[in-house]
Amino acid sequence: MKRYWNNKGRIILYSEFLALCSKLYAKHPMLLALSSMLLALCYLLYPERANSGPYLNSAHSGYGVTSGVNRSGLSSFGYAVGNCVHCHEQHTSIGGSEPTPTGGPDKYELFRGLFTSQASMFCYSCHGTVDTPMQTLPTNQYNYSYMAGGDTTATCPANIREAFQFVNATTGASQLNCGSSYGSSHFLANIQIFLTNKWNFGSTTADINPCSGCHNPHRAQRDPHTSGNRGWPVSLPSQHSTDNNAWGLWGDNLPTATERMSNYVGALRYQAPYRYGSTTTYEPDGSTTQDGSNLTDYATFCTDCHNTTYTTISSTPLGRNLKTIDWNTEKHGRGVASNDTFTDVNSPYQDTQCGNYVLACTDCHEPHGARNPFLARQRVNNGTFSYPGGRGNWRDFCSRCHNQMGHAPAGPHDTNWGCVNCHNGGTYKPCTTCHYHGGSFGGNVTF
Repeated sequence: MKRYWNNKGRIILYSEFLALCSKLYAKHPMLLALSSMLLALCYLLYPERANSGPYLNSAHSGYGVTSGVNRSGLSSFGYAVGNCVHCHEQHTSIGGSEPTPTGGPDKYELFRGLFTSQASMFCYSCHGTVDTPMQTLPTNQYNYSYMAGGDTTATCPANIREAFQFVNATTGASQLNCGSSYGSSHFLANIQIFLTNKWNFGSTTADINPCSGCHNPHRAQRDPHTSGNRGWPVSLPSQHSTDNNAWGLWGDNLPTATERMSNYVGALRYQAPYRYGSTTTYEPDGSTTQDGSNLTDYATFCTDCHNTTYTTISSTPLGRNLKTIDWNTEKHGRGVASNDTFTDVNSPYQDTQCGNYVLACTDCHEPHGARNPFLARQRVNNGTFSYPGGRGNWRDFCSRCHNQMGHAPAGPHDTNWGCVNCHNGGTYKPCTTCHYHGGSFGGNVTF
């Protein structure tokens, strides 16, 4: 049975509402024209396709909990947590005055502008503590290294807005944030343009919120990343639809779990990395599950945009288009990885399984932003990575899983190269000079 919020947050039932319309018709048979109009209006105002069932299960609804969307400027009006009016304003006046913030409504009757820049947008009204916060949110805004990786010391960035502030709002250049001037973030202005072309709904760029590329605001769930208390926050971009029933969540389809890493592809195996501070529990929820049956298929999710077809269409911030990625041939994906005398991997990965593993993108990358380049995580497989720092920067990152990184015993770098290949004029070349997604080296060896 379909449920809907009324104007103060109480729930009304779709079938009961239509029954009420029918009673009006039966009670006033002489007012045929008027009652027919009322009945038609009932169907127009509450059509079956406009049901809010999915929304009631979302993080924003707060249904059954107290942490849904709750704009502080409406506290004196008695609206329930999760009521639509916390985001949408039919008019600029409620009870004779306009609640904070003033100036709306904007696109989609939102109470403020949809998207201005990397530093200012509608979602930051709650998912940020600098850009006019409208409510205080719990700690599950921390990054993936904290939430899934288990490192509770990784408290900067502290929220979604901070995660996107590793790059300049105008130029996209790295800027100081969380003590790092090497950080990186998804550049939202590019994503906005990209989505306009990708979805081709006839919308202009100004009609699209970049966050909606990965999240359906009426469906996204909170995910505390603890065993037995999970949620599914993302929706596949290519399934985007103006119908919330069609544009569902990605990763939530139990019991078959065809949207989990455990079902990604045939004989390939997913192995979860260790959670930070433990060699007995694993990402993303600190349980003993290792096969990815508790992890969204982020390989399919991310390659929905990062593939051989789509590239960014702006010179900002990289100064070039994104490199194309074919996950079918990538050694960290479906491609056949090397399993030779030079192959040596760290636990929980096994040397005998080299060539059979597939990784999830979130094993190495932060979804929103990171204090390292290329959205590289600060915690990987129970270890720490900070750029710049350590012995060769990216060498430290790769060594979280790969153990054949030194000069002894002899490895492929020592056997096939001279010193100058890495130490050209005294400068150490990072691993990413040769090894990167979509790259080739040593006879089409892709990493």
